[in-house]
Amino acid sequence: MVRVRFAPSPTGYLHVGGARTALFNWLFARHTGGTFILRIEDTDRERSTDEAIEQIVDSLRWLGLDWDEYYRQTERHERHLEAAESLLRSGAAYEKDGAWWFRVPEGGDTVVHDELVGDVRFSNEQLKDFVIRRSDGTFIYNFVVVVDDVDMGITHVIRGDEHLNNTPKQMRIYQALGYPMPLFYHLPMILGADRGKLSKRHGATSVLEYRDRGILPDALVNFLVRLGWAHGDEEVFSRDDLVRLFTLDGLNKSAAVFEDAKLLWLNQQHLKREDLAALAELARPLVVARGRVSEAMWAQADPARLLAGANLLRDRARTLHDLALAMEMLFPVPLEREASPAPSPAQTALMLAMADAIEAVSPYMPETIEAAVRAVLEANAATLKDVALACRLAVTGRKAGPGLFEMLAAIEPAVVAARLRDSASGGPA
Repeated sequence: MVRVRFAPSPTGYLHVGGARTALFNWLFARHTGGTFILRIEDTDRERSTDEAIEQIVDSLRWLGLDWDEYYRQTERHERHLEAAESLLRSGAAYEKDGAWWFRVPEGGDTVVHDELVGDVRFSNEQLKDFVIRRSDGTFIYNFVVVVDDVDMGITHVIRGDEHLNNTPKQMRIYQALGYPMPLFYHLPMILGADRGKLSKRHGATSVLEYRDRGILPDALVNFLVRLGWAHGDEEVFSRDDLVRLFTLDGLNKSAAVFEDAKLLWLNQQHLKREDLAALAELARPLVVARGRVSEAMWAQADPARLLAGANLLRDRARTLHDLALAMEMLFPVPLEREASPAPSPAQTALMLAMADAIEAVSPYMPETIEAAVRAVLEANAATLKDVALACRLAVTGRKAGPGLFEMLAAIEPAVVAARLRDSASGGPA
């Protein structure tokens, strides 16, 4: 039975590298029917904070990475002490200056077998003896991680390659305690777009900042999994797809490159695929937060029109904020119109006639709206091309968008008529 863990140190926020590690462990557990463990490695008591733990937990929950078991390393002190004392008794460790030191053999090498990169050789002269228990009685990461992984039955250790240099020390402890070792997978680093170390300007920010940017959790999951895993040439995956397809054989051996444009593209694809009612509910607080549409206005709006509008507008949105901005046009609020010339006298006359006709349309739907508009145009020896752009700008504030009649049908007829008249008369946007 597969048992894997994500073991963050709560000394700061969860960033994309840590989130990718958590995701790969979670997907492997869910694909195999195994167990995913969240273990907070808080042995660094000076730097670990409850706020960081809360942020890590909130980030994982937002990403949808649920865990089967939860532990805090500091709650296992007695077990760590028991294991360390056994090393003292066997002579594998010794006390010096109040600290307990692990004894590394002189000469020779320690060979780490990594399932991604193969054998990595470390000189024992470079490892040297190392502390496992500080003089204040607290334990060092490299020791407790082994004890915890063994006690929790971890079968595969999937983590970032910054931990590779820790692995020979941990292997020596496994051997001294007589424990079987898990399989190790050290994931290549994530680079910035300039192929340098990932920094905040590249995307090494808190996972929750992506939520605040209007990124969908499934889109970020999709983006993260592609930073080090592939399934043919496919790019867009649902969560169910990933659970079904994910295997460790698909892990890449080379570093991945973080591209924000790719994240936004994937977010756009997921916005198009999102359940419509769920999407509208995600957009609601962002629409209201802009301060022009109240909760009461949202509650009083025709739900069918809201869904129709969200469906039409999401194709051009890259983030939920883009969608929220666009959805303001569905409500009786002043529009932020793109700059354009004022309607010509001929267009003004047509728009006023169209306003009257649209108010009388019943049932109010794209086909009947189009029929009414074309009747006005025919009566005035005009074509849709003569007034379409002016009409779109008047009603939506934008020069481009979804089909004109579908968009008009998503907005209350009284609002459409009022905007046409206001634009024709040079009134408020």
